[in-house]
Amino acid sequence: MPRKNDQLKRCVNLSAVILVTSTLLVLGGCGKSAGGNAVHVKSATTGEKDLAIRSGYAFPVTKSFTDINNKITTASAYYVYLANYDLDAKNFAMTLDKPLTADDQVRMFFSLIGAEGTNDQSPLKAATYSAKADKYSKAESAGIVTRKNGADVKSWLDRSMLTGEVKVTSATADEISGDVNLSSGDTSIKGSFTAKILKRK
Repeated sequence: MPRKNDQLKRCVNLSAVILVTSTLLVLGGCGKSAGGNAVHVKSATTGEKDLAIRSGYAFPVTKSFTDINNKITTASAYYVYLANYDLDAKNFAMTLDKPLTADDQVRMFFSLIGAEGTNDQSPLKAATYSAKADKYSKAESAGIVTRKNGADVKSWLDRSMLTGEVKVTSATADEISGDVNLSSGDTSIKGSFTAKILKRK
């Protein structure tokens, strides 16, 4: 029959194992959340702050270009939305652009132009999209939406002064992820993101 001291030691050891395991699971989960979907924003309306992204969505449209010889070409344009609240993605931009409902809510937006000849049916490729690219494979527009005095305040990053890039490191039919680093003057969006691809039925 085991002595009381042996039973006590076993209980203490078991408790220690459970505590260490639980701690590792919590730390692992936190690391995944913070590392995979968090951005640092800076603007006149937000100030400078870190935001944990709660939801992210992207959807494609076809963008047309006409050159000086009236030659028309196309490219896919993926509009990416990130927010620190639950976005309503039921009806694409119509619901993604809904007015904010709280002063601490922030929504970010940027667009990625695909390769020449692509369209809204073309999957986005894992690549680097530079703000200084000519037309294609380009990070084109970006903005930050906040709420003040009961109304949305939109801070657009001036397209003519936009610098930086978006690196899409993973792209599937259902989801894209990567790193955004875009700035214009004193306004910037930097960090990692994941966005689900919305599909038209």
